[in-house]
Amino acid sequence: MENNSVSNSPGISTVYSITFISLLIVEIPSICCTLLIMIYICCHWQLMIVKSLHHHVIFLLILISFLYVTLDLPFIISTYRLGYDYFRTPSFCLWWFWVDYTISAMSLFLTATASIQRHFLIFNSHWFRIKRTRWSVHFFPLIFCITYPPLCYIALIYFYPCKTVFPEEETTCAAPCYGRIILISNLDWVINCIIPILIIVLSNILLICRIVCSRQKVRQQRHFSKWKKQKKLFFQLLGFSMLYICGWGPTTVLSMMKTFIMPDLFNNNPGMNSIQYLVYFVCPLQTFICIFAMPELVHFIRIRIIRRFKVVAIH
Repeated sequence: MENNSVSNSPGISTVYSITFISLLIVEIPSICCTLLIMIYICCHWQLMIVKSLHHHVIFLLILISFLYVTLDLPFIISTYRLGYDYFRTPSFCLWWFWVDYTISAMSLFLTATASIQRHFLIFNSHWFRIKRTRWSVHFFPLIFCITYPPLCYIALIYFYPCKTVFPEEETTCAAPCYGRIILISNLDWVINCIIPILIIVLSNILLICRIVCSRQKVRQQRHFSKWKKQKKLFFQLLGFSMLYICGWGPTTVLSMMKTFIMPDLFNNNPGMNSIQYLVYFVCPLQTFICIFAMPELVHFIRIRIIRRFKVVAIH
């Protein structure tokens, strides 16, 4: 969520216009793809969810993407189109910040959790045959990812002992007051953003190393079916991980530099503010990655298209 009012500078106005058009172009296809995936999963619930543990994170990320493009992104797009927040009542602003922060944290925690779980799914899949292990390694972390962020930000935004001021002359929503407390703000940023990003990066680097070593062993032992399964699960995760690393990585690095090394980084380099806009595209774009991460859905769509062309050709 952008908290600064739009500058009259032509350069800044151009960046806002480009951001508005880009987000609008991405939003509509994202909603359509999200609905398509959700319908397919609901129609094939037994195959996609009940029997496939590795699809659980994908399903949750799809739900989060849908919430983002319907509850959060429209207001962000409106801000970049108008140059100010159309709705600026205190109740709406606090709700909007809660939705925005919650969705961002949930998506980061889910992707970080998936990065860790993928190690078990690829190299220790037999663990999930035990009910206790399945709950402790798979279900409980996912439950934590979808319950901790909303509860955390309810406490910080609505119940932290401070008062958020909403000046009438401001053109954008005022940020929650806890952000003015340096210690709390930094803890929020480190725990709910930096740590998940680091987990995503380190887990995927380690996974790549393990996959390479495993491939050499598989070639020696001629277990090619095992390697094929490992490769499929790995590439399913890689798309999501690269999206989050590219979308959140630059913003995280710059924010860490601003917080701990160069406090005037953005003031001295205004152009760097545009890098922060990358995070807006993560949730909408992950919908398209979900399609390619589900070969069953791709096969279903391809069959439907082929049948449609055959019917048209006959008539």
